[in-house]
Amino acid sequence: MKKLIILSFCMFSLLACTKKKFTGTYSFWYNTETSNNLSAFGINQVSLYVDEQFVQTIDVSIHFTSDPGCGTGNFVYKEPMFKREYKTHSYKIYDQTDSLIWNGTFMMSQKQCNSLQLTH
Repeated sequence: MKKLIILSFCMFSLLACTKKKFTGTYSFWYNTETSNNLSAFGINQVSLYVDEQFVQTIDVSIHFTSDPGCGTGNFVYKEPMFKREYKTHSYKIYDQTDSLIWNGTFMMSQKQCNSLQLTH
């Protein structure tokens, strides 16, 4: 019986320490004018890096006429996060010749989605 109580206590302790993770989402997008400007400069692909880690490459012809809303856009970055957690990330977007087009920082929080319009 004593072993069962100790085992139950250990299992309860392990389960109590686990934290539920949520997803934070951040969207980057650009409009038709920016798409046309990029094309005019001979840029046909752009790649997103977050904290120096490659995320995705897209064709510049993909664009939006207005904010596409949370969770959609040219680039969507998602990350698991704990409750009440906030994270600041850096982003860089390069063209197909590895020339830097955009860079900056953004803050993510759990269960929230934000978007940033990229202009050129």
